[in-house]
Amino acid sequence: MPRRKQLAITQRHFEVLSLLWEHGPMTVRELLERLPRGQSLPYTTVLGLLQNMERAGLATHDVENQAHRYRALLSRQEATGTLLTDFIERFFRGSAERLVLGLVDAQQLSAEDLREIEARLAQRPAKAANQRPSPKRKRRES
Repeated sequence: MPRRKQLAITQRHFEVLSLLWEHGPMTVRELLERLPRGQSLPYTTVLGLLQNMERAGLATHDVENQAHRYRALLSRQEATGTLLTDFIERFFRGSAERLVLGLVDAQQLSAEDLREIEARLAQRPAKAANQRPSPKRKRRES
């Protein structure tokens, strides 16, 4: 099976993608107006960021009159899924179980959180519940 390309999304990429997901396609100027206060960036910086995002396959643009209107090429769910899968593969040897146990050990996941996760898993359609992104690996002591 060919290895999926890893997405390298920086904090700034994510901020721009979040704006595009929330507000739809925008020009550089429109993005500049929507950046959080205190993040006044030069026009050329945001333009360069968007051009880099295009080369990385994160965004694209359409020409509207004389302006370029940028839009995200992947949904928030697709980006999150890809990033999480890559993260689990790289840091937890492909085991989501190791990730969850690590969150429990770090006291970042409560019993209530686990109940909510179990309820969500129980609600998945039967077909999706039987499909796993990768085979479950035996838990090994780290």
